Amino acid sequence: MTDAPGASGPAAEEREVKLAITEDFVLPSMTALEGVSVVDQGDNHLHAVYWDSDDLDLAHTGVGLRHRNGVWTYKGRSRREGDAVVREELEIEAGGERIPEAMRACVVQWIDPAMLHPVAELDTVRHQVDVADASGSVELVHDRVTVRDGARTVSRFAEVEVEHAADGQALADRMVALLLARGAVVDTTPKYLRALRALGHDPPEVST
Repeated sequence: MTDAPGASGPAAEEREVKLAITEDFVLPSMTALEGVSVVDQGDNHLHAVYWDSDDLDLAHTGVGLRHRNGVWTYKGRSRREGDAVVREELEIEAGGERIPEAMRACVVQWIDPAMLHPVAELDTVRHQVDVADASGSVELVHDRVTVRDGARTVSRFAEVEVEHAADGQALADRMVALLLARGAVVDTTPKYLRALRALGHDPPEVST
């Protein structure tokens, strides 16, 4: 993906391992790993609105557009590297009522931006832990997600994400192994697709 005009910076490559967990899952202490430093960032509330067409053209194309806590994010098509999903991501700060031109420039190759509207609303309580060793750093997040339809709660689910740059690969592998040993399961399904299914839509399947 090329940089969109008006964006806050160049597109960054996001690399993450997503893991499905039960709602009562307890995040293990990363201090169990040798040679790491751990900073617990605590909880943060995230409110996300995902945009797509009536026919879910973006979802079927494999890209995503959301507004969350004052930031628009466009996620490009993904590829797999081991357990990780890698994709380019572009962000820009703006209000959530209208798609900014920078985001419209990203989606226009797939669909007329005028056809896009809010299709899913998610509230997430995110617990973040930053972990580092001599080789790199990794961001670990434990998300407890509520899918909403207006004031109505439609569904709840939980997941863990291990996000890292290329230099954090070895540490990320160790963290994922610890999470798998505690019952987590690698599952690349995006939150957006889980929400669409809960809302009664028929989004595309993804390989887990």
